[in-house]
Amino acid sequence: MPPLLLRVAATWSLPGLGLLALPQEPAAPLAAYALHAALLVEAVLPDGTRHAARATVEEITRPEESTASTRGLLLDFAGPLALPPGTTIWLAQAGSKFGSA
Repeated sequence: MPPLLLRVAATWSLPGLGLLALPQEPAAPLAAYALHAALLVEAVLPDGTRHAARATVEEITRPEESTASTRGLLLDFAGPLALPPGTTIWLAQAGSKFGSA
């Protein structure tokens, strides 16, 4: 089973770059990847709908929180897509089209 990378808390559209997804809880699985590492992922929305994307690991510091940074994913979908809170993002399984939730 492919690893769960994060459960979405919030997203922001960054025109020209993609969709930035930040985790509900610290995204410990993302710590295993270098910043800006390119990944193939699958977003699974709460209704079970699945969407493939390319993603890069990013680090964000938000002024309203402590000085600690948070790792998230900058997602590039084939078309515009909104990810509601609770969406899970999985690493795409090598050797198959996508992993399962």
